[in-house]
Amino acid sequence: MLQVLAGLCVVAAMALISFGSVSKTDLSYYSYLNEYVLKQSQAMRDRKPVTYDKGVSFNSMGHVNQGRTIDFQRHKVIVHLGNGYASLE
Repeated sequence: MLQVLAGLCVVAAMALISFGSVSKTDLSYYSYLNEYVLKQSQAMRDRKPVTYDKGVSFNSMGHVNQGRTIDFQRHKVIVHLGNGYASLE
């Protein structure tokens, strides 16, 4: 009986170690895109330039002056020059 209990403890410990090492999915790019659209809309509404995170700036028409690719854990956000369209890759 003691051997069965010891075996269960070992299996439980191994399961905890393996589940603890599973990485959580980085969802920050979703929130980045939501905030991106919000800041772009604010620039157009207020007709004022707005600077956003990671060096993205919108002019008073919501356009960006420098295209870029922003890397996240498993995805890339591509900010297109001109109209400021952002897409996931």
